[in-house]
Amino acid sequence: MTTQKHQEAVVGLDDSVTVLRRYWKPLAMSASAGFVLGLLSLVTTSDSYTSDSLVEVRPLISQSDAPNLDVSRQVNTTTEQAIASSQRVAERALALLGAAEELAIDDLDAPQVQALASTIEIDGETARQAQDQVEVTFERDSLVLKIEASGADAARAQALAQAVAHGYLDFRSDAATVATEEARQRLLQREQQLLDELDASAAEIERLERVLADDGPVDPNNPSASVRPAELRILELAEVSKRQNLAGIGDRLANIDAITINVGEILDDANLPSSPSGIPAPVGPVAGLLLGLGVGVGVAFVRDRSDATVRDPLSELPEMGSPILGFGPGTNHIAVTEGSAPDVDEAYRRTQAGLLFKMDRNDQQIVLVTGTVGAMDSDSAAVAAANLAVAAARVGRRTLLVLSDLRNPRIHQRFRLDNSKGLAEVINGKASLKEVSHQVPQLSTLYVLPPGDDLSSPTRLLQSSNMGRLLDNARSGFDLVVVEAPTLTDYADAVVLGPLCDTAILVVEPHRTRRSDLASAMRELNAVGINVSGTIVAESISTIQRKISIPA
Repeated sequence: MTTQKHQEAVVGLDDSVTVLRRYWKPLAMSASAGFVLGLLSLVTTSDSYTSDSLVEVRPLISQSDAPNLDVSRQVNTTTEQAIASSQRVAERALALLGAAEELAIDDLDAPQVQALASTIEIDGETARQAQDQVEVTFERDSLVLKIEASGADAARAQALAQAVAHGYLDFRSDAATVATEEARQRLLQREQQLLDELDASAAEIERLERVLADDGPVDPNNPSASVRPAELRILELAEVSKRQNLAGIGDRLANIDAITINVGEILDDANLPSSPSGIPAPVGPVAGLLLGLGVGVGVAFVRDRSDATVRDPLSELPEMGSPILGFGPGTNHIAVTEGSAPDVDEAYRRTQAGLLFKMDRNDQQIVLVTGTVGAMDSDSAAVAAANLAVAAARVGRRTLLVLSDLRNPRIHQRFRLDNSKGLAEVINGKASLKEVSHQVPQLSTLYVLPPGDDLSSPTRLLQSSNMGRLLDNARSGFDLVVVEAPTLTDYADAVVLGPLCDTAILVVEPHRTRRSDLASAMRELNAVGINVSGTIVAESISTIQRKISIPA
């Protein structure tokens, strides 16, 4: 069991290595891009130092200090954070720094510094730049404000963090002072108003008392009496109420005078940073390289999983019921007409040997060769048919290569043949097979039937009964007939020609032939009664072994 699991793990690793080898170009490009971005980060990012100070925030005026004054409140963290980050506080902090520098005093709370700072005006843009260098947060579950400042040098970062802390406390202290003074002034105004009312009331009482003294007691039964004792009583009661209010105002004024404003304190002074903040400079390129590699690996595996083509022909083709007859290295090379190529010669010698053994055993002479990649994109099928015919002719087989691609005829040019007459003219009865089949000068046992010049109706020509008679005649004159047909992904010509042939071969191009197209081609040929002997893989066995990492 352990050995089996180990083998499965090794296979998984091999599969992964195969994928990375297959997509090494996008992987290398992604890694290079990440590394370049990392290098750019060294240029665009300057060294920056960070320092912070901690400030305890307290209510401006406590309930115990002013029990009857409506100025007490708890700390609103959102509001206080906004205040500490405001332009007003930044201006105050810069003014304190300027005053301390001018007076050569380090203590920002020194009276001389405070007095001079109040006379210094700070430009709004300068204050906004300082704002951008400051970040204010509250420590978790506390009323401790963390003021963090950054700067191009350590001393600047420390000074700015400390100055913002002092500026914030000054702002709160000023706000508390203003609030208490406003409350005091309101009480004094009310006190003066009551005193004025008492003076007026006293004068009126005095007048009424004189009237009563001059007129004598007033007869309650006399409705015409101008002064009544009740009026005097009302004035006296009102005077008592006003004096009580005056006493209450006096108590509240005493409370205000007794208030000690304590808006908070700096718990930790700003520290002097010993090194720049952030990651070390070399980390940028390394991180960029690793990120690029990660992205590249991800893209490689996504592309691999979404790849619907034949990737591992050695295992996939037999599973699909299409055994491999051989391999076709140098897919654009035709050995006889374009010079000797040992790898191509050897590959097709092996392929024709296996194919001819099968055909001889089954008494077959005509083989159809077609492709699974569009003819506009590849000549692999036509080249494979030509090389297969060459290999058979070289071992003494009298071989006819029929070029039946009447839609995109090109291979006859590689043989340097006259195409004025060919297959089309034979089918139309304008020429005989013997007249238009060309013996290849370099190989006397190989004959090639070009497509011909009359290609106006390819479908009609290939479906003609004369096409069947042509192939029947070829049986008697040749040991092997190789029919090159248009790819099945483009046209149905191979299906039309299939019943006229004894067997068929499909040319598969790894990473270009879609598995669905291959399966469809096999179904179509089987449906018309032709057996597919197997496939020719348009790639060398050594290349395939190297790509899929298997022993040679």
